[in-house]
Amino acid sequence: MARELRALQTPLTMVVLTMLAERPRHPYEMKVAIRERHVEDVVKMRGGSLYDAIGRLERAGLVRQAGTAREGSRPERTVYEITEPGRQTLDELLERFLTEPVNEYPRFVAALAHLPALTPHTAARLLRRRAERLREDHADTARMLDEHSTGLPRAVLLEAEYVQHLRAAEIAWLDGVARDIDDGMPWPDDEFTESDEE
Repeated sequence: MARELRALQTPLTMVVLTMLAERPRHPYEMKVAIRERHVEDVVKMRGGSLYDAIGRLERAGLVRQAGTAREGSRPERTVYEITEPGRQTLDELLERFLTEPVNEYPRFVAALAHLPALTPHTAARLLRRRAERLREDHADTARMLDEHSTGLPRAVLLEAEYVQHLRAAEIAWLDGVARDIDDGMPWPDDEFTESDEE
């Protein structure tokens, strides 16, 4: 049982419990709120993962069915609410996730550790390409926030705001490093680098 509870201590569990701590909801309503708040930018979501998570949390006694709801001609939907153990679990997850830094081994940082395997020209080109993709993501998110966040309190959009700040900082850093490489940043001997390709 302890192992099963450990498996529930994920960002997706935190999403479901937070939504239900606000008020009882059916899964579709949760999906709409997740989209409006850009939670998918920071929590991995797949097709049925929300429904799977709700099922696991219900079996663990952290959420329970609170009834059903029907809107117009849509089918009846099961409404869920958080339980007291669910509220305690949410509080514990939030405290741990907010206060304990964890090294998550992102692949970009791993690639940076091996950047000297490339020629300086290639390294600068690839860093600029990443910066350009981040600029596109930053602009897309800014546009969506302008369109969909009207009326939502800032507190429910802090993760999107944080990600936008990280993107802006990374873009500035990438641009600076690419410039430094172009300006002659010291590089390991040629024997450690690939042949220069356009």
